[in-house]
Amino acid sequence: MSVRPIKTWSYPGNLLDALVDTRKVVAGVELPLPTPSVDEARETMRRMLDQLDHHLIPRVREEASPAVVVVAGSTGAGKSTVVNALVGEQLTPSGVLRPTTRIPHVFHHPLDTSVLTEVEQRGKVIATEAVPRGLAIVDSPDLDSVRGENREIAKVLLEAADLWIFVTTPARYGDALPWAALRAGADRGASIAVVLNRVTVDIAAQVRRELVDRLTLEHLETLPLFVIPEDTARQATVPRDVVNGLGRWLDSVAAASAATIVERTLHGAAESVKEWLEVVAEAMDEQSAAAKDVRSEVRRSAAQVENEGGDRWWETIPTGALTTRWQQATADGGALFRLRNSLWVKRRHLREDRDTVLHEIYVDVLDAVESRLVHAAASVAEAMTAALRRADTGVGPWLAERRDPRDARQARERQAADAARRWMHRCQEIVLALPGASSGIEVVGEPGLTTTLASAALGIEEARTALMVLTGQAVGEAVEEARAELAAARRHCVSRESLDMMRPTDIPSLMPDSSAKIRLRRAELRGLL
Repeated sequence: MSVRPIKTWSYPGNLLDALVDTRKVVAGVELPLPTPSVDEARETMRRMLDQLDHHLIPRVREEASPAVVVVAGSTGAGKSTVVNALVGEQLTPSGVLRPTTRIPHVFHHPLDTSVLTEVEQRGKVIATEAVPRGLAIVDSPDLDSVRGENREIAKVLLEAADLWIFVTTPARYGDALPWAALRAGADRGASIAVVLNRVTVDIAAQVRRELVDRLTLEHLETLPLFVIPEDTARQATVPRDVVNGLGRWLDSVAAASAATIVERTLHGAAESVKEWLEVVAEAMDEQSAAAKDVRSEVRRSAAQVENEGGDRWWETIPTGALTTRWQQATADGGALFRLRNSLWVKRRHLREDRDTVLHEIYVDVLDAVESRLVHAAASVAEAMTAALRRADTGVGPWLAERRDPRDARQARERQAADAARRWMHRCQEIVLALPGASSGIEVVGEPGLTTTLASAALGIEEARTALMVLTGQAVGEAVEEARAELAAARRHCVSRESLDMMRPTDIPSLMPDSSAKIRLRRAELRGLL
């Protein structure tokens, strides 16, 4: 190889900005729902991020970086032998131990040291004048390596390559993995050559014919094919005519300038990114629609439970013990028997007795309301979970499994306790707004007056009568307002339960039209490339 290609092309800074913005947007996409196409979309996102990180962004950012030639293939294909033949030196080891190449070796001209791309971060970098200026030749780990790390590095290197030399053998040329990689490389515009290595004379014609037919079938018939005969002398060398042929192909591809190679690959990679962006956008639309459906199911189940009992649902609150306590307190001789404002009623020991009884009633009212709110929220949770689990698979069952029962119970009880206390506070505001509230405060105080209204709102007639005596007026509107506030507290607990159930879907990527930002990035790249 004698050509010394130096890249001279450049792109406006807005392309780099567009690629960086695209990478940021794609990295921020979450696809948590088990929709039909989610696995494909996640793999597409992974490939896109690799392409942006290891090829497109470095290429545009560092326009003087060498064109990357990756020599790749299956285990035992003889990649290291081909690399040594290309550069004319024994730069990388070859042998029978598998895998011979455990980490990638990157060979480049010494003058290109400061302008290498991110490929150098993946392996061992070796400067040698045997490599032409403007090229970096990479001896890649095996695509089918037994080590997962090696396979992953090989895939990343192929994504970053401008030219690919695929090395295979008669025993491995039918493997699915190399063909998938070849199709991917051709789709993104990389220049590719296929090297059939270790071919014995007796099968050479047949294997070449079969390989040409397979290339035609895969619409890859334009790829150059080089055949290397079996090395019967075990010297790990490649015949000079084959080396010259492969070298001439490499020279011819790079002859005009490295700009032609890299720009072609860049445009091909950008086209792939545009297609991948649409795949991700469609997956986001699918996820958004699924999230909308599952949220609707959750809301429907919550609404059914919330409507149970109608406007008089408060009658389901257990008040047996409260009613008994009020009856005893208002009976002859009870602490609340006489409540009219008088000097006798204001006696200290009588006031202390009333305060004690009303505090006990306050605690019972709070416990009863809190217990009923917890029950309502738990009923909603059960209904939502049952509705979501009706299907054996899909988003519904997935969402139903997201909540930890213990955490849900603790959150439910905390929400109910807070809602019950807020309701009592609203009862205080309502009762203090009554015209005769000041008279009642002189007898039972603000807490006592609040407890009396709260008890009346639960349907305890003794409390309703006591409130009328204390304020000296009808209290029907105040009681109804307190009941409306209690209904609001119940709705709040039910709403919080449904919101907690839907929380796993409460992410930006699942919102309606969230795919618009992906399609905007695609349109921007389309305008630049």
